[in-house]
Amino acid sequence: MNTVLARAGFRAAACGVIALGALAATSVQASAASPGKQLVQMATYRCLDSNTAGQVYTLSCNGGNYQKWTAVTHTLRNVATRNCLDARTAGGVYAPSCNGGNYQQ
Repeated sequence: MNTVLARAGFRAAACGVIALGALAATSVQASAASPGKQLVQMATYRCLDSNTAGQVYTLSCNGGNYQKWTAVTHTLRNVATRNCLDARTAGGVYAPSCNGGNYQQ
């Protein structure tokens, strides 16, 4: 998963950035009122977004909870859906229910 995000040029942002695997970044604290960080694709400045169907895509950054992700036990969990970012063996990502599997870590 981190390799997929790193290849896509994603960095986490919310008043700064946090480290994601191989991405060099600076750590910041999330505010209590707005947990999670936005993952910003650095070439397009679009944010990683998700929906309740488990689809993952990029949209213009809007600060909404569907664009916020938290790090929970080696996984990235969407704030709005509570689903975890997962990778397919053929490439690409989606966000099903969290299962602790290797593709979610």
